[in-house]
Amino acid sequence: MRYSKIFIALLALVFVCGVSFASVGVKNDGTMLGAATDIDFVGPSVTASGAYGGKTVTIASAVVEETTATPDTIEVTEDGTTFVATSEALGGRSFDLPSITSANDGVSFKFVTAGKTTDSDGASIALIIQPQDADSIIYTSNLGDGVTIEADPADASDSYPTLEVVAFDGNWYVQSLTGTWATGS
Repeated sequence: MRYSKIFIALLALVFVCGVSFASVGVKNDGTMLGAATDIDFVGPSVTASGAYGGKTVTIASAVVEETTATPDTIEVTEDGTTFVATSEALGGRSFDLPSITSANDGVSFKFVTAGKTTDSDGASIALIIQPQDADSIIYTSNLGDGVTIEADPADASDSYPTLEVVAFDGNWYVQSLTGTWATGS
């Protein structure tokens, strides 16, 4: 009888400790990456589906189609967004990057031209990325404060240019691109 009380006490202790340190397996496409007790997903679009015992979490970047002719002023809170330019704006499709500091390191945006590459008169529709006046875009070199970077979608080398920029130390750095890009104004 004395041992059964000790056994019950130990069993209760094991059960309490086991529950308090429960963890879940973290997998990427079915491959085990590790285990965690708490997981905090951060991003523009996080969804979860499935039954209680096996949730599938999908993390996707937001995609925004820009159809207006006016410049789009982007906010830091839109971090990770892909902007797809489909307007036929005279003078080009323009995006104004947000003002940043080193506190915004890692903020990134992607710009894609889709749809028509010439307007109704046959003139090329440029893709224009504009930093704020005190910020710079670093491409092959520092373009200078407030200087734009522009792509010509009618360029025969690539009719659908793309550009990814990432913030670091108060400047915008070109992370990847396709097409022909040049310094604007």
